[in-house]
Amino acid sequence: MLCLWSIVAACNTDRLSCLEPITPQLNMHCYQHVDSNNTYIDTLLPNANVVSLDIDSALFWDMGVKGQAQFSIVLSPLHDSTRWVIQSDSAITPIDTLTFIYNRKLNFVSNACGYNYLYDLIQVLNTRHNIDSVSINNSAITTKAGIEHVKIFF
Repeated sequence: MLCLWSIVAACNTDRLSCLEPITPQLNMHCYQHVDSNNTYIDTLLPNANVVSLDIDSALFWDMGVKGQAQFSIVLSPLHDSTRWVIQSDSAITPIDTLTFIYNRKLNFVSNACGYNYLYDLIQVLNTRHNIDSVSINNSAITTKAGIEHVKIFF
């Protein structure tokens, strides 16, 4: 009887909480060209707006963020591309659009956490109002923290 109770308790405990991060985030880092030797430095955006055009959740919007060079965004699990807008200074700079094109792969996380999607970034398209260029640094979008996926050059 005690053995049966421990098995039931262990199963219920596993399903009570998911302590693993399950939402993969794409990490972008902003850089600025500083000299003719192709030297780039971190550039803190003075009053940035980073907003999704395709995902209807204000949880992932950064509006009026001051002095930040890194942003984490999410990709749509329903489509193979997601559009975001970025404005480095909401007071004076024009808005640029970033279109992330990727492959989605359904991934089993655990019994407690269920499933998520992992992404393989194929291409980033961008307008060039204020952004000079964009490059993919790491194409595998997973739940691992601290990985720079995309570099944005202003």
